[in-house]
Amino acid sequence: MKTSTIHQSRFQSFVADMEHLGRKSHRAVRSGARTLAALSWPALLAVAILLAILLSLIPLVLTLFVGLLLLKLVATALFGRRPAQIVE
Repeated sequence: MKTSTIHQSRFQSFVADMEHLGRKSHRAVRSGARTLAALSWPALLAVAILLAILLSLIPLVLTLFVGLLLLKLVATALFGRRPAQIVE
């Protein structure tokens, strides 16, 4: 019986945390909706363009970075040495 009450207590605590998270999320979404509703059309267009740039560039940059790191790893594995230093 003791483990049953412990599990119920943990479950109730989890449910209380999820309700709190739900209330906070709902409040944040309502605040964001009010902010968007108050923006003028040009400001809304600027926000949309900036958001589109961020959402498209960040994954592209990360993908290129990982791709170049893998290419460097493959090149090092194939050739096994660094290029010779140029002496002037």
